[in-house]
This record gives sequence, C-alpha cells and structure tokens, in this order.
Amino acid sequence: MNDITNINSNRAQLSSNQSSSIKSRNEAKQNNQSESSSSTGDRVTLTDTASRLKDLEQQLSSSSSVDSARVAAVQSAISNGDYNVDADSIADKMLAFEDFMNK
Repeated sequence: MNDITNINSNRAQLSSNQSSSIKSRNEAKQNNQSESSSSTGDRVTLTDTASRLKDLEQQLSSSSSVDSARVAAVQSAISNGDYNVDADSIADKMLAFEDFMNK
C-alpha cells in the first residue's frame, strides 16, 4: 500500500513541478516580448505612392475647389439674361452618367 501512495504523491509532485515550469516559461516569454517591444518601438513606413497621395491630399485641402471667377461670370450672365441652357447637352451628359453608373 505504501508503494501506491508514493506513486500518487510522486505524480502530484511531478504535475506541480510541470505547472510551475510552464508558468515560469510563459512569464519569461512575456517579459522578453514586452522588453523587445518597448526597446525597439513601433515603426510605420509609407510607400512612395502613399507619400505622394498624402502630399496631394494636403495640397487639395489647402486650395479652394470653387472657381470664384467662373461663379461670378455665371451669376452675371443669369442676372443679365444672357445665360443659355443647352438642354440637349445636359440630356446627353445625364445619359452618359447613367450608362457609367450601370456598368
């Protein structure tokens, strides 16, 4: 009977030792990961295309998208009664846009 008791207690001790060993390895692994990430830091590298897109976006955001001279000319033409609407041209462009959207 002593032999069986010793076997069971040896198994319990072995299981406890394995759990401690696994826990120690996991803690060491986490410490190494946190040390390496804090010492090297994160880095982001943009491609040449991304850099050019970023520059274009900044240029476009600083410039006006409204042609003030054109707006003034159209306002003047409307108020003078000189502005003519080309209905055929508008219809053609609407149909072309509809074709484009259906593709």
